[in-house]
This record gives sequence, structure tokens and C-alpha cells, in this order.
Amino acid sequence: MLLLEELAAGVYFVEGEGKGRYPFSHSLLLKGRTLTMLVDAGMGAERARELAGREKIDLLFLTHAHEDHFAHLPLFEKAQVLCHREDAPAVRSVERLEALYGCPCPELGSGMREFLVGMFGLRDGRVDMELEGGEVLDLGEMEAQVIHTPGHSAGHCCLWLPSERLVFLGDLDLTSFGPWYGCVDSDIDLFLSSLERVRRLPAEVAVTSHRGVVRGREEIGRRLEEYGRKIGEREERLLRFLEEERTLEEIVDAALIYGRFPEPQAFYRLFERTMVEKHLRRLERRGEVVRTERGFRRA
Repeated sequence: MLLLEELAAGVYFVEGEGKGRYPFSHSLLLKGRTLTMLVDAGMGAERARELAGREKIDLLFLTHAHEDHFAHLPLFEKAQVLCHREDAPAVRSVERLEALYGCPCPELGSGMREFLVGMFGLRDGRVDMELEGGEVLDLGEMEAQVIHTPGHSAGHCCLWLPSERLVFLGDLDLTSFGPWYGCVDSDIDLFLSSLERVRRLPAEVAVTSHRGVVRGREEIGRRLEEYGRKIGEREERLLRFLEEERTLEEIVDAALIYGRFPEPQAFYRLFERTMVEKHLRRLERRGEVVRTERGFRRA
């Protein structure tokens, strides 16, 4: 059943199935005087179908090109699809999205593609307008500003509604897990910069793809700070673990980021490896970790 919550005049929170937890995501519906825009299309097939039948969606804005955000794009065939130019190729090509996950790879073989197609019914999609960030989308008596916030993906974008003091944060999702940067194009330093960029907005309402709605400027700021702090906490755990020399496999086995690997473990081990490697490179650049013949240790 489609659930809509009005957050401001013409602005509706669209709750994803499973309370927006992966493999679903929350969306935002913006109904201006002249245009109606949907932000992301990963709320679940039944809810997306109901929304497509109930509303005339003129624009479909994709925060980024991960499967849980655009899986139901084909249901909105009459909408103009907008996405940042860095992420547009992965919307257009399942093969490109697979490559961003570092696949095919020895650990999974063709398993990632089979997962994307089997679980999400994903197929090559379309992007009608590539964005750079900074665009103002005029919906008629309602304006939405595109803010490029890379880190989670190279083209991840947030959407800022200044008159409503409302921001859609996408996968700067404020979950207790913390930031996720398990793709080839993810970047920890850019993620932190993006968090700082949105923290400076005078937002009174923040909507995230997986956590939902957060209200109050102080509460939003507190959640953003707490969320970003997870990155430093992960590096502290990694540095303590590297008091002794460790191989990359030993570091991955320790599950310092995930804590434990859910099923299917091979997928989450791959994400852990990708994120750990990004941390190791970052700590190497800062001179806090050195690479050895066997692996890594704290400097």
C-alpha cells in the first residue's frame, strides 16, 4: 500500500517497503504548479506501480545510480529522467553498474549481475538529462536545487528546497551503520566533504533514503556529525588491529566495518574489502600505516 506523508505544501514523503531498508528506499514527491517530480524510484514494485497509476510524473530525479534507487524506472516511462553525468552510465548499463561493484570478480564470478537482474529485475535504463550539480529545477511556485554530493558514488546528489528548508539527503542516509563507500567510484574524503556541505544548509527537515524523516536543525546537525564520525571510528579500529602486521585477508576476515557478514557473505566480504582498501590507502597517505611484504601494519 502506498504511504504518503505531507511534509510541506506539495511535498510528500513516499515511504519505501520494509521501512525503506535495502533492497528498498524512500522517495520524495514534489507537486509544483506546473510539474510533478519524483525523487528516486526504489520504493517497491507495488508502491511504484500504484504511484505511477495515480500521479502524472513529469520528472524523475535520481539521486544516484544504485539499484535500490532506480529499479522501478521502467514504470515511469513518460517521465523525463534526470541524473548526474557521473552516474548516468550506470543507469544506462547494468554492465557498468556491475563494474562499479568491482565485478565480475574471483569472489563472485557473474554473481553480482545475476543478483542485480534476479533480485531487482534490473535492465539497461535511460537518462534524458545529465546534471552537473547547481541546477535549479523550477516546478512552478516550487524550486529544487541540485547539490552534487559525491562520496557514496561519484555522481550522488542531494536535493535542496530552500523555501521549505527541506533537503533530500539520499544515501547520506544517517543510518546507525554509517557511511557506505563500497563501490569503485566511492571516495571517503569526498564523502566527508559532502556531509559538511549539507551540514551548512539551514535545513529544518531532512529526508534520507533509508532512515526516513528527521526534523529540527539542531537534530539534523547532530545526526550528520554522528554519522560522519563513524568513519573515524572505523579507522581507529583498523589502526588498533594493525598494531600487529596483518594481511589484507586477515583484515577483511575481522569485519571491522560490518561487524559480521550477513548472507550472502560473499557480497558483504567484497564490500568490506573495497572499503578497507580505501581506508588503508587513506592511512598510508597520512603516514599512519605502512605496507609490508606480507600486508600492512601501523606506522
